[in-house]
Amino acid sequence: MSRLVPLSILLAAVLAFACDSSTPGPGQVRVANLIPDGVPLDVCIKPDDAAAFGTPLVGGGGLSYPQLSTRSGFDAGTYSIRLVPAGSTSCSSSLNGLGDLSRSFAADAPQTLVLAGRFTGTGNPSLAVSVIADRTAPAASGSVLLRAMNAALGSNPQDVGIVGGQVFSPFATNLAFGAGSDYQQVGGITPGSPTVTAPLASRDTGNGPVWAQGTFNNLADTGVYTVFVIGIPGQTGTPRPSMLLCAESEVNCSQNP
Repeated sequence: MSRLVPLSILLAAVLAFACDSSTPGPGQVRVANLIPDGVPLDVCIKPDDAAAFGTPLVGGGGLSYPQLSTRSGFDAGTYSIRLVPAGSTSCSSSLNGLGDLSRSFAADAPQTLVLAGRFTGTGNPSLAVSVIADRTAPAASGSVLLRAMNAALGSNPQDVGIVGGQVFSPFATNLAFGAGSDYQQVGGITPGSPTVTAPLASRDTGNGPVWAQGTFNNLADTGVYTVFVIGIPGQTGTPRPSMLLCAESEVNCSQNP
């Protein structure tokens, strides 16, 4: 014997199906200029199937080194990336005649487009562009989450960790250039007064000389951060060996030393 389904139940089922099959939202992408020997720049991004670029993403004075942009929404897919001089009002002329690159963005996820490497001189690499997945959801109350990425030209593999007294406790180990770690809930941090260090370490011993060390006082309870290891060995001033601590949920970076 057949049964009739009440109209109210049928409508509820249809609406539930519509909600469950909704399309993914855009990914939230920011740009990090970590090229120590470059000039201020801007970034043009377009879907691979689009006929032409639009306008530069950042605008104004672009991004200087080491600086991150705010996040912008992009649908999931493969995109062409073009670097242009800061202050450009169009995407017609690339920076230093560089060719376009192709990178993919995910949906419903915060991401960072990391620009690293060098424009001039010798060494590795000439230019490195990568997309890394971020976390913007807060850490547990009374803690912070940290991860590290080695964007330092000419550096040996890096260990990144916390210094307490004379003890170094790494939360990321053996990071070659361009490599990053997972987020870790790091012990020994009191939000508001942590010490974060990035010692130079050989791949074998993990006990090499210090690359950079400094105290960051701007970490917040429940905060989530990336420590970018940056700079060029032996340099002073702007391209010095250093660390850049960046909050994932806002435009807030601090460089030390």
